[in-house]
Amino acid sequence: MKRSLLTIASLVIIVAGATGFSAFEAHVINVTAQIENALYVHPESFDFGTMFPQEKNMRSFFVVTSESFSATDQRRVLNIDYVIKQKPKPRPEFENQIGLAPAREWCHDNLPADPYNSADVNWQNYMANCYPVLCSYLGKQPDNFPPPGNDTGLEPFHLLTAMAYGKINKDTDPADQWLINLDVPCFLGQCAQDWTHQGWELPAELEHEVFGCDIWVEVTRIY
Repeated sequence: MKRSLLTIASLVIIVAGATGFSAFEAHVINVTAQIENALYVHPESFDFGTMFPQEKNMRSFFVVTSESFSATDQRRVLNIDYVIKQKPKPRPEFENQIGLAPAREWCHDNLPADPYNSADVNWQNYMANCYPVLCSYLGKQPDNFPPPGNDTGLEPFHLLTAMAYGKINKDTDPADQWLINLDVPCFLGQCAQDWTHQGWELPAELEHEVFGCDIWVEVTRIY
């Protein structure tokens, strides 16, 4: 009986010793990954120039798979889902002052909820840093070619938070063309009789102002 107890004690000491020594051994696994954008958007900007109330004009841009995504040996993922958002646009001098990303964030977060009023201090501060918002008057129409027509667009006169939806497949639908159609609103009290978008009129005080909007193409899913 005494010999059995000694044997058990010895085993405990050996196990404990092995556990202690394991803390002095390390193994390194080297991990690297090259991260690339999945989409390429062109052009990066466009200017409608001078427009007039109730006039319509159109521009287009392309959304295509990036060179890395479209590589022939890349077969792990084939589909890209994306959304087209819109946000208020900062003025260039404000961008230069605090940086592009902070300026965009400020214009997005500080857009006054109340209707425009030139005597309102909040609107005065906002207009000093950001353009009057053009986004709601920009329609976004997909080409939906080739079939099955898996993109969903927006007509002009919509809320700032509205989005368009696109889908790209590497093999069957590697590029989308989007048409941005500007349907210019009229100024309050100056609209023609055939005006049909009541409630979307611009304040007359904003005549001669330059309006702006940032359109964002954001990938939501790759699979």
